[in-house]
Amino acid sequence: MSPGVFMFLAFAVFVALNLPVAVAIGVSSLLTIIIFEVAPFQVIPQIISASIDSFSLLAIPLFIMFGTIVGKTGMARRLVSLASILLGDLPGGVAIVTIVTGAILGAMSGSNVASVAALFFLVGAMEELGYPRRFGVAVIAAGCTFGVIIPPSINMIIYGVITETSIPKLFAAGVFPGILLMVTLSTYIYFRSRKEGWRGMKVERTPLNVLKAFKDAIWGLAAPVVILGGIYGGIFTATEAAAVAVGYVILVDIFIYRELHLTDYWDMLMSSARSTGTVMLLMVFASLFAWLMLTQGVAFAARDFILDISGGNKIFVLLLINLGFIIIGMFIDPVSAIYILVPLFFPLTKAIGVDPIHFGAIMTVNLSMAHLTPPVGLALYLAANIAKVPFQEAIREAVPFIICEIVVILLTTFVPALSMWLPSFIR
Repeated sequence: MSPGVFMFLAFAVFVALNLPVAVAIGVSSLLTIIIFEVAPFQVIPQIISASIDSFSLLAIPLFIMFGTIVGKTGMARRLVSLASILLGDLPGGVAIVTIVTGAILGAMSGSNVASVAALFFLVGAMEELGYPRRFGVAVIAAGCTFGVIIPPSINMIIYGVITETSIPKLFAAGVFPGILLMVTLSTYIYFRSRKEGWRGMKVERTPLNVLKAFKDAIWGLAAPVVILGGIYGGIFTATEAAAVAVGYVILVDIFIYRELHLTDYWDMLMSSARSTGTVMLLMVFASLFAWLMLTQGVAFAARDFILDISGGNKIFVLLLINLGFIIIGMFIDPVSAIYILVPLFFPLTKAIGVDPIHFGAIMTVNLSMAHLTPPVGLALYLAANIAKVPFQEAIREAVPFIICEIVVILLTTFVPALSMWLPSFIR
């Protein structure tokens, strides 16, 4: 048995035994090194330290901190109020509001799961209007899939570091696929609500009310403009933008909202540190796993195998790559999936002439669905757990949302202009 095959089998066994993914990746990598003596132990610290020795990765804890603060300041609540006045009276209005607000929050935090807590109060609002609670759970989970697509995206940052691809261009590549996903999910909700007779909210849309809601939400709406405008305007890097974002939301609360106390910052700092620690632990172990795949020839063997069975047909190869992402995303988190699959598929995409920016968009849109797909479906599980809805019921309601996501994945894959048009303007 080759070291590569042993490593994947060991990883599959540990995941089946319900070990944490980071532990499964780390232990399977270490066992491979020990049993097959593929490298001296002194190499391990060098690989791990090199994997996180990147200025760009500093953006991850900063954007996590930013997202945590946004959820505590009432910024999300103000955005929901504005979206409710503008869209709430449509059939399925409160659910559409959830999707739209989730997209905006995704553009602010770069994270998915944090948005579940920020938007969860809308489950009660949907239930009061006659929506089944399980449907509300699926909507919340679907509304939180934008965080890894619409910039800034933590997954895009990791992919950019691994493949040495321009992070600003990757951010730009996620804009139109993210908007398309928002429109697709909202369209499904609208027609499903009309069919079921789920009414919209009672909204008093007067010019004064719209102006007041816009005024309250302006600081939240301005956050993505400050972050992305600074990056694309050449004022600061993506990492510096993350630091600016944290400073921005703190200043907004101090001088405008005044909702946080000094003690809240310690709690938010600790929460962000725990989230950052989880991500970084995954990254260091996954980098060792990826290094073994490359040095043991697994990545190039996978490339040759797929090219052989596909005959080099670009469409078939891209379909196989998407299928691989979907299957892996059903069982492990997107960060781990990036480290495992990008080294496998990146040489393959280069062989068939797929631009690294385009591949980054395909990968990111695909893995956003991992938060919905069972048996793991972290965002769906979290929302169902908080709402006390059986996970099986939440899964049934999530199926149409998953189908919508697959449609967007295919469009992103086979209509490259969706993800490549904006990056073409960035030098």
